[in-house]
Amino acid sequence: MLPRLALPRALRAVPGARRCHRHRPPRDLAVPNPGWSERMRWHYGHLLDTATARGWTRLPSFRRARLHRTQMPGLAGDGDGDSDGDGDGDGDTRLFPRAIEGDGDGFEFAMFLSVPERRLRCLCQPGPFLEGHPGLTHGGAIATLIDTSLGTLALALAGRVVTATLSIDYVAPVPLRSVLLLDAFLERREGRKLFLGCDLRDAEGDTLHARATGLFIQQDLPKAGQGQ
Repeated sequence: MLPRLALPRALRAVPGARRCHRHRPPRDLAVPNPGWSERMRWHYGHLLDTATARGWTRLPSFRRARLHRTQMPGLAGDGDGDSDGDGDGDGDTRLFPRAIEGDGDGFEFAMFLSVPERRLRCLCQPGPFLEGHPGLTHGGAIATLIDTSLGTLALALAGRVVTATLSIDYVAPVPLRSVLLLDAFLERREGRKLFLGCDLRDAEGDTLHARATGLFIQQDLPKAGQGQ
């Protein structure tokens, strides 16, 4: 039997789980980093120039109410429930899961939004930790890319929303570290229902990898003094 103090000492030697959210200002991950391929960098520069010329907004990688009200013209509502955009709670929620710390290992992306045109474009490079079949991106990772992109557009157009349905046609496999461009758009709106669609292609637009439609429901905003 271990001495009384041996077990606590042994447990202290075991590394603890790494926290996804640390008490520090959030890092914008939707900008070039060492994990981006040259092709990803080139398309990012091209989209950034196009967005600037057309009045689109490049979105940061984190959902903070104050930043979105400032950087997403026409944004309705507070979106993520962080009333003032400060603190380290829900206001530091990433647009994509970021339990994978290494640059280039998971989702590398950049989003560009136009509220007047009701469109969003997401440039994405899936990393090796998103592998399904050998060398290919897992279908669940593609669904995450689609759901997050459509949800971000719905958030910009209607404020608080939830995904009601999501239908995806997987057309062609997505190789890991390929560079993709998702084009999301609002098809129509019926009261609190937003019907959106998107095409996911390679960055040059030559190959259609997936096509999807989604229904998002606008939520009631909390009354004064509630939901804080």
